[in-house]
Amino acid sequence: MKWTNLYPYVWYIWLGWFLVWEFLPIIKHQVQYTLSEYVWKLEAYGPGWTALRYFIAVFCLWLFFHLAFGWFR
Repeated sequence: MKWTNLYPYVWYIWLGWFLVWEFLPIIKHQVQYTLSEYVWKLEAYGPGWTALRYFIAVFCLWLFFHLAFGWFR
């Protein structure tokens, strides 16, 4: 078996793992354990728009254009 054949399965496993850990707290009404809540906790360490917030905004913008339109390949 070639290692390159393994990549799609690794991505599926990663996506499943992420979705479980993201939706489980929402279903159990414990939103303090979601990724967004941890990001907002990090934001509490700095006033206003911190470097982390800029990084997340740019990353989400890149991810949107990359996945939706195939840009920035």
